Amino acid sequence: MNQKKTFDRAVKAGYLWSPKTNVEGRPNPFYEHMTQVRPGDVVFAFANAQIKAVAIVNGAHYARDRPDDFKKTDNEWRRDGWAVPVDYHLVESPLKVSEHMAKIGPRLPAKYSPLKLDGKANQAYLFPVPQEMATELFSLLNIDIDDLSAWQDEVRVKEIKEDKSIGETVKAQLINARVGQGIYRKNVSDIEKVCRVTGTNEPKFLVASHIKPWAKSTNSERLDGSNGLMLAPHIDRLFDRGYISFEDDGRLILSKQLPEAVRLRWDVVQKIPSVPFSAAQVSYLNYHRAVLLRK
Repeated sequence: MNQKKTFDRAVKAGYLWSPKTNVEGRPNPFYEHMTQVRPGDVVFAFANAQIKAVAIVNGAHYARDRPDDFKKTDNEWRRDGWAVPVDYHLVESPLKVSEHMAKIGPRLPAKYSPLKLDGKANQAYLFPVPQEMATELFSLLNIDIDDLSAWQDEVRVKEIKEDKSIGETVKAQLINARVGQGIYRKNVSDIEKVCRVTGTNEPKFLVASHIKPWAKSTNSERLDGSNGLMLAPHIDRLFDRGYISFEDDGRLILSKQLPEAVRLRWDVVQKIPSVPFSAAQVSYLNYHRAVLLRK
């Protein structure tokens, strides 16, 4: 997101804003991207050649007229526009992108790239960012994945609390499953007693990991014990990020993108006999292999 003119204002207001069309009244894909973001999505805030913040979308887009505090120099923008509510998280050390293009450049998308090869921003507003590019930016910004997950959890919990179609008991279960695992962990551990890779069977050293991600699951799927595995923390991280998966018969799948050095240092080898999954578990694994497993 290129916010050279609007960064300070947007941080204070807590939302992104763009016109619906260009000055000629024609559609603009970079404005239409505002209608495609979803709660929990991550937005990198780029201003004055630096990434200064990471914003987490916390609600659906909505129609909003141009903010009254826009400078006179912004008057060429049309008044009718889109707004997207976000939570801004300022980074400790803004990232001067041009100094890191050796790492970022190879990960730029072929179409609608937010950056030029020299690190300068392309002149538009909101751009899609490929997963590999996002991962590299998080690394350069020193943003821990657990911090990012916590920020996204805040949004998910807010959604649950505001959902009037869910009873209070189910709300409590969903919130516990999201932030403390709660009943979801019990549901998973009733089916899976051991980490299928390391063989670890001590509950306090295992994480209840969703097979089909929370963000993509229905409320019933979020609590379904078949939609989960009990995994050692480092195995959970690999599984969650698509570096490993499992065959229906329980055999471990290693992504071609899993660095050999990581595999060796973490000793990622299936140490116990493989056990076939149930039909209910396989339905979730089909999603994991098709969508999350890095090819």
